[in-house]
Formats: sequence, C-alpha cells, structure tokens
Amino acid sequence: MKARAAAFLDRFRRADRDDALLHLLADDFDGLAAAMDAAPADLLAAADAAADAAGPPVDIFPDSFASAACDRNGTVIVAEPRFLEWLGGPDPLAAVVRNCSDARPSVSTIADDRSGRPVAVAAAPLAAARGWPLAPAVRQALDSGAGQFAIVAFRPDVTAWDQAARAHGLSRQESRLAAALARRGDLHQAALDTGVAYETARKLVASAMRKAGAPRQTDLVRRILSAAAGGIRPPEGAVRLFAELFGLSLRQAELARALAHGATRDSAADTLGVSRHGGKADLKVVFLACGVANAVDLARIVAEVDALSGLAHACSVEIEPRGAEAEPLRLIARRWAPGRIAVTDHGPARGRPLLMFHTTVGGRHQPRRLIAALQRAGWRPICFDRPGFGLSDMAGTEPFAAAAADSVDILDALEIDAVTILARGGTAPLTAAALLGKRARGGVLIGPEPPAAIDGRLGGMMGRGKALFYGNAALATAFARILSRRTSSAQIARMQRQSVAGSAIDEAAIDDPDNLADIVRGSRQAALGMRGFLAEVQSHGTGTQPPTFADGSEWVVLAGANDPLYDYHDTGDFWRGVLPGAEVRIVADGGRWLHLTHVDAVVAALASAARRW
Repeated sequence: MKARAAAFLDRFRRADRDDALLHLLADDFDGLAAAMDAAPADLLAAADAAADAAGPPVDIFPDSFASAACDRNGTVIVAEPRFLEWLGGPDPLAAVVRNCSDARPSVSTIADDRSGRPVAVAAAPLAAARGWPLAPAVRQALDSGAGQFAIVAFRPDVTAWDQAARAHGLSRQESRLAAALARRGDLHQAALDTGVAYETARKLVASAMRKAGAPRQTDLVRRILSAAAGGIRPPEGAVRLFAELFGLSLRQAELARALAHGATRDSAADTLGVSRHGGKADLKVVFLACGVANAVDLARIVAEVDALSGLAHACSVEIEPRGAEAEPLRLIARRWAPGRIAVTDHGPARGRPLLMFHTTVGGRHQPRRLIAALQRAGWRPICFDRPGFGLSDMAGTEPFAAAAADSVDILDALEIDAVTILARGGTAPLTAAALLGKRARGGVLIGPEPPAAIDGRLGGMMGRGKALFYGNAALATAFARILSRRTSSAQIARMQRQSVAGSAIDEAAIDDPDNLADIVRGSRQAALGMRGFLAEVQSHGTGTQPPTFADGSEWVVLAGANDPLYDYHDTGDFWRGVLPGAEVRIVADGGRWLHLTHVDAVVAALASAARRW
C-alpha cells in the first residue's frame, strides 16, 4: 500500500501538464485510493499545489477584446484597429511586457488610453496565449516570430455591451446611458453624450440599477462589464492581485473592490473595521494609484482587471456562440440573498413554463435537440444555474434550499404563476417543488440520484469519485479545485465518456458531435467555480434527502435500465416513498443520458404528468 501510494504521488507531482494530471486521476484511481489511505497529508499538499497552477475555464465574447503583438521592447508589430483606437498615442507597452515571463502571462498591467484614463491589459508569450481572442494578423506575427508577446485589452463593443445589457433586462435607452457612464465615469457627462437631461438620466440609471440588483452606479457598471466579458469569474486572490498591480496595501485593495461592488465609502470602511477617516485617506491613495477620479471609473478598472486576469490564468478558453446559437441569457437579481441567478428562458412566451434542473456536473446549458423537441410539444423551457454553478453566485448555507429559493425568485422575475419541473436528479427539484407549493405542477425526474446511504454503485471512476467526495471534505475541496482549474473541453469529453463506460447507448450518444458539444458546454459551466458542485455532493454525503410528498401522482420517474451510475432497482422503493402515487417508467434500452437518447420518452413523460393537473 505504501509503495503504491508513493508511486502515485511521484507520478502526480510530475504530471505538470493539464491533460497529464487529469489522465492520471482518471486512469489510476486505485493509486489515488492508496495515497488517500496511506499518505493523505502528502496527497492534500500535492493537490493544493496542482490546483494553484491555473484558473477556472472561461467562455468569452471575443468582440469584447482587442489584441496586438509586440516585440520584447514593447514595440507594436501589428494590432487590430480597435486596439489602436483604444491605446493609440505614446507606446505604453514596454512597461506592460517588462515583467512578463516566458512561462506565464503577466497579470493585467495598466496603460493610458487616448483620453488619458487608465486601461487594463494582459500580456503573454504565444505559448501561454494560444487560447486568447487574437486577431489572425496578430496570431500570424506571433507564429512567425516577428512578435514575441500577445497583448489583449478589454473593452466591449456595442454588440457585446447590448447583449450584456439585455441579460440584465435593460431597455435600449438604459443600456446607452449605462455604456456612456462606463465610458465617461460621470453621469453628467453620460447624459450629455446620450442627449438626455440630467434628471432623466438619473431616473434611467435608477431603473437600470433596480433591474440589475445594483445598489449603486459603481456596481451597475461592474456587473454589465462583467457580463460583457462572457463566462469569467474573478480569480482567487483577486484582492492581492489588485494590490500588487497598483502598489496598494491589502486593506486599500479591499476598500477599492468594496467600492466597486456598490459599497459607500463609509460602509466599506465599517465592513473592514477601518475608521471612516482612515478609509477616506486610503481611498485617496487608491484613486491616485489607479489613475481614476471617481468611484465609477474605479469600478470599470476593477471589472477590466477581473476579466483580463481571469482570461490570463484560465486553464481553457472557449468562444461563446453568437447570433442564432447564442443562448437567451438573463441575469436575475436575487431578492432573498445577495447575488445574481443566471437563467436561460428559451421561450416561446406563450408556451407552458417548464423549469429545468441540471445535474451536479452540469450547468444551465441543456441539449439543443431536447430544447427544440420541448418547444415543438408546446413547452417553454427555462434553465438556470443553481447557486455556485456557472454564472449564478453562491448563496446560503444549504445548497438545495438555496436553489429552491432561487426558483421562487425566477418565477417572480419572469412573472410566471405556475411551472412544471423537468430534472436530471431528485433532491434539488423536489426541494424546490416543496417550497413552491401549488406553483409547482409536478413534473419528470430523469435518473434521480439516491441518498448516499443507499447508493450501491460506488465502483468505476465515477463511483469512486462519489465515494471520495462523500467521505473526505479536505480532499474533496482540493480535488474540486483541480477539476475546475485543469479542465479543458477535451478532458471533459474524456471524463464524461468514462463516466458511462459499459453503457453502449450512452457511449454512442457521446459519439455524436452535437451531443458532445452540449455535454461539454454544460460541464464547463459547472467547472467555472465548482463551489456549487462541492456544496451539493458534500450535502449528499452528510445524508441530505429530498422532502417527502403526501401525493406524488403529478410526477413521473424516468430511469434507464442500464444506467451505469445509479441502479434504480436499489432505490425504487425509496422514490416510491418520497413520491407516493408517482408513475415509474423504466426504459429497457436506456442508460444514463435519456435526455439525449430518448427525447421522445422524456416529452411523453411530461405529457403524462401534465394530464394529471
């Protein structure tokens, strides 16, 4: 045992390439188990070190970024026109690349744009910037060796800004004013730019703040800029990074970021335990160091640094779909707790509302063929990221109760009286249904997960993974960070394939390029933070169970006879007890992914549930 543990740890520490590390975890689970038993402290230290090597994956809007290539002296070799428009004039790039190593990107460095206001940029050699949104001419200059560093600046164009504004439910006029506010940093100037009276501008910005859930103009600007970047979360250590960028103390950086997130100067000082006089003095230093004149401009800089540092350290970068392929994203402000909920309302508005729940290894994205089939059947599919997944902020201390509270806020925000539920799983949707009461009109559970105590399938890669996450909180946290920070789309595809090994119909489903793309996109959303995933699997591991209903006749439980992850025959009695009177349908030739392989059966099960109310 000790020899095997030592051998695994040696291979683990040497697997410094992203794919090599995750291949090792997938291929040598027996070695991992030996290290867990014989050398848990050493394994935890190695896992923490591996997780610190990169950041979560990002899915970006390329039109929000502009690029250039420069030599080692910072001289621009080639640049996109938009880059020159933003950063023309005296060449600022020598300072940008001075501290950029050949191994890793530099964290965003500040230059001056044409207006004299500071702008964040990121720099990296080509090896570290291959996934960045680089213009073809920029990439060619780097490939040929004419340029040594890629430089990327973040400033959303009109299309990306409008898309982010729509996600917050802003009107066209509110969006134009918010864009001018971000550009100018001052509401008076923004009103002049958009041709509206100042009092009208105040009303418009107040309405925009209310819709976005932003307490102040600073937070409004930060939220919309963040959404315009795409699926990017601020990196761990964002406060320290901001402090190092501008030569600030940690306290000063914390004050700056608190202000950008909508705090007042006094409330920020109070929260950090600083005297108000001391807070004001620190913020004077912040404004001077950041080169800004007001809090709104500071919020813009914070958003730029967060977006570019997230891009610079991402383990994987993908481009968000555009046009007809883009999802109808809404970012709804929570009412029961701080934060936002990411929702995709696929419509049509006159369809029967259908609230869809993802698994613990997925996100709001659902298979496009399933969505289309549901719409043809008269449904209005509404998908959302549960707390800590995708773009939804973490909230609450009990993940399933938090997801239930979010479902109430979603229905209220979309002005929906009642909803049917379609879920891959059981605990989260049934907890939501219990809270919604009469607003929840039954639904379909696809392959619901059993409580940990009666989960009989803990073999194979996924089964052993469940056992790991259920049984060791410290290691679970470290490995959740690894999965988040070492996850490329190719690796997701490989691990998802392994999760259904032995189920021929599921293996065939993942061979379909469209199915694979949908699986990967949902899994990337789960990996964006992993906090939701970790909270939910640990809650399962401590014995959390779904509520029991007095009457489950409005529900259908749909399960595959060949599901490689859960055996319904082990847990059927449990679900019959939770949902007495529910219809149970076992798909004889089905596996794990019935929502991919048996779409017609899913739609038929929904029709059966709907007939009962």
